[in-house]
Amino acid sequence: MVQFDRSTCQEAEVEMVKQLRSVIITRSKEGATLEEIIDDYRELTGDVLMPIFGSRQNFANYLSRVDGVWCSTEGTDGVILWYCSTPRTKHVVEMIQEQKSNVRAVRNHQNCAPSDYTVDPPPAKDYNPPLRPDCPKFFKDNVRPPRKPFQNRYKQPNPTKERRWRPHNRSYRPKRPRADELDFSMYGPSLHKHQLMGDDFFLSIAKWELGYSFDRGHSIAMSGLCISGLTLAEAAKRVERAPYIASQVLVNVGTVDLLHGRQMIDLLHDFDMLMARFRDRNVEPLVTTLAPIANAGGCSPMQYRLRKFNEYIRIKCRNYIDLGRYFQNDDGSVRFECYQPGPRKVTGSIMPHVLWNKLGRNHLLLELGNDLANRICEAYFWRNVDEATLVY
Repeated sequence: MVQFDRSTCQEAEVEMVKQLRSVIITRSKEGATLEEIIDDYRELTGDVLMPIFGSRQNFANYLSRVDGVWCSTEGTDGVILWYCSTPRTKHVVEMIQEQKSNVRAVRNHQNCAPSDYTVDPPPAKDYNPPLRPDCPKFFKDNVRPPRKPFQNRYKQPNPTKERRWRPHNRSYRPKRPRADELDFSMYGPSLHKHQLMGDDFFLSIAKWELGYSFDRGHSIAMSGLCISGLTLAEAAKRVERAPYIASQVLVNVGTVDLLHGRQMIDLLHDFDMLMARFRDRNVEPLVTTLAPIANAGGCSPMQYRLRKFNEYIRIKCRNYIDLGRYFQNDDGSVRFECYQPGPRKVTGSIMPHVLWNKLGRNHLLLELGNDLANRICEAYFWRNVDEATLVY
């Protein structure tokens, strides 16, 4: 009989509480619904919470007992929103709350069903949340009795499956092929007839929003030309060796080079080499500028190199999309609500990445769709003008 290690369970609970605090803090400006906490936790860790707790009521009761976490219905028409703040994370919460964007408005703009904000169960009856969500209580005057071991409060793990604490998301199913996508077997993931090429940022969109699967038989996660840890130099090699390159390619590469501390001169050289490889294939790609890197602050050397690299893209490429502006506020600050709560390891890089969350990915797809539609309309207009000129 396999013996269950109590210390392992306690470590697993500590890590889970840490990640729960992170996802709630990320939504400090508007508060987090229970469903958003569950979805953000799955995006951050890859784990599903419901098999652990059994029901949303049990999960809400558990959250109400976590130090630094509380809920409120003030000013939300009865919608239960969760907040988190501790002495160590207070400065992060204040920074997020100072952001000017309205996350709840963006959610509504994306046609979220009203039930998304009303399915949360009520908190535990013996829990009294503070009256104001901006005045957290750190429970200094509320000494709780020691909690029972994690495995005794909830369903005992199956002794034949020691990784019960990290269940896989079995509910994910690839979406049906869309009418506007390219042949996946030849070109990999595509968006509106544009073959996608990028690192983990585009890879996450290809998997979660567009429903493409990973290519089998590789040590790193990849789907077509969306490859974990893809650098500019490696992208150039891929373009040179790929059996199929579409006539329209959407490229977002360079963030990994910046995270690894590449010098500016090397970035420019590798970018020029990438563009040369595309020209060799008779393709003019649609290049995006890079989004702000949430790993570092606004005045760091990394962010300075990112701004200079984006300027170079605008100068060198007549065919580009200014993607970076979609992840900035009017004052130039980073829209942290569009990023995951913290950095995570990816298979293709030794540096941790703070990737876009579900809100950020959907926001990007919306803006990319609008930009591509504008380009199609503009091309159609000028084509008609040229035809009318010839007839005249």
